[in-house]
Order: sequence, then structure tokens, then C-alpha cells
Amino acid sequence: MIETAERKDFEELLKFENKTFKIKFENKVPKVYAFCESTDIHGVFRDKGKIVGGICILPGAFLLGDEKLVTAGIGSVGVAKTHRDRGIMKELMQYAEKKSIEYGADIGYLSGYRFRYERFGYVPAGMKYVFEVTDHFIARCKTNESFTFSLVQKKEDFEKVEAFHKTLSARHERESEKFPQILSTWHSKAFLVEDKSKNAVGYLVYKPSENAVSELVLSNNSKAQDILVSFARAQELKNLFAWVYDFQRELLKTMLSFGEHYRIEGSGSLKIFNFKNFIEKMLRFRVSLSPIQSGSVVLKIGDEVLKITVDGKNVAVLATDENPDLTFSKGEATVFLTRPEGGFTENATFNSWAPLCPFGIFDVDMV
Repeated sequence: MIETAERKDFEELLKFENKTFKIKFENKVPKVYAFCESTDIHGVFRDKGKIVGGICILPGAFLLGDEKLVTAGIGSVGVAKTHRDRGIMKELMQYAEKKSIEYGADIGYLSGYRFRYERFGYVPAGMKYVFEVTDHFIARCKTNESFTFSLVQKKEDFEKVEAFHKTLSARHERESEKFPQILSTWHSKAFLVEDKSKNAVGYLVYKPSENAVSELVLSNNSKAQDILVSFARAQELKNLFAWVYDFQRELLKTMLSFGEHYRIEGSGSLKIFNFKNFIEKMLRFRVSLSPIQSGSVVLKIGDEVLKITVDGKNVAVLATDENPDLTFSKGEATVFLTRPEGGFTENATFNSWAPLCPFGIFDVDMV
């Protein structure tokens, strides 16, 4: 049986996770392991009273304008080497899904390997654009403005970063009291960006292990070129990658004007618990970004049949008994709804919509 961990288990749980993964979770995922009150969002498996398996289920929300999707971030899924191949991981994942659905999660997400989690319904989904700012460009680019970058450490700087983050129309909800730990998750470093007059104009999150700006939020996205080049020079980086998400339309437009060698990657693995809520809320957000063709499509997803209707900016998703235009497994539907591959079906209306949902989660919001 999987039990809910208690706060008295914090030290034992952290020691178990660190030993199992051979890392220090208090440094790698401080938004969870810097707080003993996070213990009770874990499930644990015990043998003779000792923790030999654990999993984290982090409650959260993905905000889309006025809409909200309830999320469950799954992480720290580990089983002691002495207890593997006994089905404990399966029990942990089943526990996580049960807990997620109990508190009303619409989706679960994680960052683990596909071969490990696809059997539990998690598939690579969503998308992010990975741009390279090349060494030649950094060396030769003539910047129009100069910017400075200060490591975010002071309370007032965290407050400025949080205010910029809240300007995003799509974002993961972040607890104010945990903002510093969130920004340092995965050994990331947050920098406040200031112009030559010392006015804050945005922030960026740099992930050294990927040599990537994993999060870039600016008051004026047209300044992205000068800011990224200036940052690379200030940090003495030969080249630099920048991750941009589909919902960052203005920033994406700017990056396309100068970035090179871009590719599209999944932004994590996703399992949708409530397809009706996910499609309806994400598609409403999608039509608020740009108009799409009006029409109706009936989808069969697993055993569920849903009719999606778009009329201008009005979106409706309802259960129906009509014959489906397209039939997907739940995993297939997750990919087709959130990635460009969705445009490869026999239904022209669906193809014109795909991907229906501009889904992506910033790296520091992963678990």
C-alpha cells in the first residue's frame, strides 16, 4: 500500500530521494524540498517501516487569461534498487493519479523519459521553439541599446520579476512565498534586465546545463535581440539557446527575425484527465490569440465522444452521441491536440485548427 507521507518523514524522504537519484533535491528542486510542509504531497512505499519508494504530486494551476486548468506536477518517482521489478512504481503512479483526480486536476505533467512513463498514459506533448543565437551573430551583431543583468537575490527584485511574470496571458501559477525557490529550480539562475537608465524591462531565466535562456519575459519583445546578445556577451558565452513557447506570439515573431537553427520540441509529458475542460479552455485561449476557421468536429477519445464547435471567438465542447469524425486513443489525442502533428488527419476542419491548444510549461515550473 502507498501511504501519504507525513511531515515527520521529511528527512527520511529527502535522504531516500537523494540516495536513489544520486543528486541533492534540496538544490535541484528547492521549490519542493526546501519546505518540510511539502512532505505531505508525497506518496511513499515502506518495507518494515523504511521508505523504499516515493513520488511527488505537486498541485498547481495553468492560467489562461480568465481561465484556469488545475494541474498535478508529478516528480521524484523513485524505488530503492533493492526493491525494483516488484510493481512498486506502478502502485506509485496509480496513487499519484488517484490523488490528482481527487483534488480536481484536469491534467498531470512530468519531465521523465517517454519509455518510462508512456505506459502510464504520459506522452510528449505541447511544444517549445528552441532557437540558437550563434557565435557568429553574437560576435558581429551591432546592438542598438545596452542592457545590464543582475542576479535576482533581493526581495524587491523578486517582486519585480513576479510582476513581469503576471503580465503573461498564459502562465503557471506561482506561489509568491516560493518564488525565489521556483526560479532556481533545475539549477536555474534568474536575472533582472535593466536598460541604461536602470529601469527594469523584464527578466530572463538561464539554465547553465543547457546553455539556454529557458524563460524570457520582457515589457517590449522587440528588444529580445539586443537583450540576448548583450546577455551572451556579459556572461562570455560563445553561443546561446533561447526557448520560446507558442503562446508567446510577439516574442516568437521577434525570434524568427534573427534566431537560427530553431527546432520544435515537446515541453514535457502530459496526461489529460479531463478532455472536455482541457479542450474547451485551451481552445478558448487559442482563439483569443488569433482567429481560426469556424466549424464543428466530433472526436472520440477513448470511450468519450465530444463535439467541438467554434463560431468566431465562441467555443463549445459538449458530450454527444453523434458519430465521430475522428477517433483517437487518449495518448494520440494528447499529441494531436497540442503538437503540429495534429494537422495530419483526414478532417480538413480539424487540420486547420491543429494544434488546438498552445500548451507549454516553463522549465522551472516542471517537477
